[in-house]
Order: sequence, then C-alpha cells, then structure tokens
Amino acid sequence: MTIRDLLSFQYRKKLPAEFGSGRVLVTGRSDMRVLKPGWTACAHDLMLVTRSIVEKDMCVWDIGSNLGILSAMAAGKIGPGGSVYALEADPEYARLINLTAGKLPESYAPVTVLCAAIADKRGVMTFGVADKGHARSKLLGISDDDDFKVASQKQVVTVTGDELLEYWSPPAFVKMDVEGAELLALSGSQRLLTEIRPIFYLEVSPQNQTEVSKLLKSNQYEIFHLKGDGSEQQVDECTFYTIARPG
Repeated sequence: MTIRDLLSFQYRKKLPAEFGSGRVLVTGRSDMRVLKPGWTACAHDLMLVTRSIVEKDMCVWDIGSNLGILSAMAAGKIGPGGSVYALEADPEYARLINLTAGKLPESYAPVTVLCAAIADKRGVMTFGVADKGHARSKLLGISDDDDFKVASQKQVVTVTGDELLEYWSPPAFVKMDVEGAELLALSGSQRLLTEIRPIFYLEVSPQNQTEVSKLLKSNQYEIFHLKGDGSEQQVDECTFYTIARPG
C-alpha cells in the first residue's frame, strides 16, 4: 500500500469500552497516527479529559472537532440523557463526523454537527487546509507559523461562542482545539465565560498563552496543566494542554 493509499484510507475505528465501544470514521489525511492500533497515539489527551471531566447526562461542546473523536468519546460516556455539539470548519470533516454520529449506538448521546469556524464575530474568513495532517488546518491570518504549509484554501463562515448559545444547549464542558485562534474564540464567548462558566479544555498555542491566561483570570478561571497521567497541576499561565476551571 502506498502513502497515497494510506492517506485516502477510511475505516470505522472502535472506541474503548469505557466510551461505549462505538466506532469513529477516521482517515490518515487528518493524522496518520489514527491508523495505529488503539487510541493512545492519536488521542491520549482526549481520553484523559473525557475520562476525568465528562459525566453522565452532561452537555459537551467540541470546538474544532476535526474527526469528532472527542465528540464520540463524550457521547458514549454521557449517554442518551445528555448532548454533544461539534463545530468543525472543514466541510469534509463535518461530513465525516455526521457519518460517525449517524452510526453510533442508541446508548450514546446525540451528536449535533455544525460546519463553521469559531471567531470573535460573525463573518467569513479564509481557512487553510494543511499540506500534511489536516488536523492542523486553521484560519489564516491569525497566528504566525513558519512550518505551516497550505495545500488549499477555502472560505468558511465564522460564528461566536455566544451566538452558539442561542441555538445549542449550554455546556458543562467545552473542548477547544482551534490551532492558534484560541484568543479570538474566547473573545467572542463572554456570556459563556461569565454566565455559563463551563470547564474548558484548551490547546493553547505558545504565542497565545500569556493573553489567554489574562483573559481566563479576568473571568475568575483557575488554570491547570493536563499532565500525561491525567492529573492536573495548577499553573500561573496556560500551557499547550490547559484545563480552565471556574473559580
């Protein structure tokens, strides 16, 4: 099998029993690590936060969902009494999440998918599809990354976190992986931060860590680093793997 064949290969990968044993439609175009056995190589952090934070009947938002791995894991743990909402900017990956959601067992929470990007205002922005590893695709013009190579560009609709509250149930937990647009996303989520006050799991790019920390602290959030064993270490400033809890 050639590299091209591996990249285009799709299959339904089984989740661990603790997350309901449902299957997620994955492709090597997103991240070649999904083709390895198990989930540790490609989604270790997602398993950790789902295991430690997500609870039965909870509402979860998965912002920057990509393949919807967190969405499916959370839906399996939440059960049919809760809900999961997935936001994904790339229409191809939004389609894959919908295909996954449509085949999940009845024991899972329903997964609702919206194809859009999150930002600080409603509008249209340019989305860059990564040359290698579509999981790294992102809004262009937000952050500097000399290593980021664009395979193609497309226009995407942007929405704010506060606008999503008008259509989605308020979350108890929000996972946000938006490849450098964290500050933009949180800036458009003031009601989420001040009124709803969910727990956040954020991947925070180094260039945004200081400003994101200031924003979270100004809204009385406490900041923790997610360690590789699943434990949390309280820190003064965001790390790449950040959990923010309302104080």
